[in-house]
Amino acid sequence: MRIWSLVEATEAEGPGLRFALWTQGCSLRCPGCCNPHTWNPSGGRTTTVAELLARVDAARARRPRLEGVSLLGGEPFEQDDALADLAARVRARGLTVMAYSGYRLEELRARGSRLLAHCDLLVDGRYVASLRTTQRRFVGSTNQRLHFLSAAYTPDDPRFHAPNTAELRLDADGVLRVVGFPFASILAAFGPGARGPRESGATSGSGPTAGAAKTRSPGC
Repeated sequence: MRIWSLVEATEAEGPGLRFALWTQGCSLRCPGCCNPHTWNPSGGRTTTVAELLARVDAARARRPRLEGVSLLGGEPFEQDDALADLAARVRARGLTVMAYSGYRLEELRARGSRLLAHCDLLVDGRYVASLRTTQRRFVGSTNQRLHFLSAAYTPDDPRFHAPNTAELRLDADGVLRVVGFPFASILAAFGPGARGPRESGATSGSGPTAGAAKTRSPGC
């Protein structure tokens, strides 16, 4: 499979502490998406289910309260088979799986998605810039929906009603990374149109700039 980046522990991409994985490639290409650099199916880098599971296991060993894995993009459901295998093995480890997709749930079912059966949470629907919202947790535009696909979570969990968040991270290479909700201030400073040098190989969220920072629109 092809991925763009990953973050081993974040609380901005789903409930609890989560391993976040951004896939590479998206044919939907929603106008206003914060992650246009993830559209090209030939971009990013190749990896394997085994490699990603090893990263998840190592992250969990370092942080035992790790609750699950979040799949973002790009469009995760355009790499359905590989991610279905990954998600099944993640859940077998007692972790939950949350996925963000530009496809609606009905479309994913019509496509015969294998991955869908291994998801506990799904944010679905194209990102629509004119319907942008900051008021709903983990959702970027009001047309998008949060689906509870298993008994792992319920709508009354207070974490789904808390404000959206963004995280600033400085890694060992001195690279600043932004993970989480694409607030206007985040987009102005670090988004695709921000001023400053950009590097394409950074490892989280969306578009790096001036030391590499990234953001994403939920469900793009």
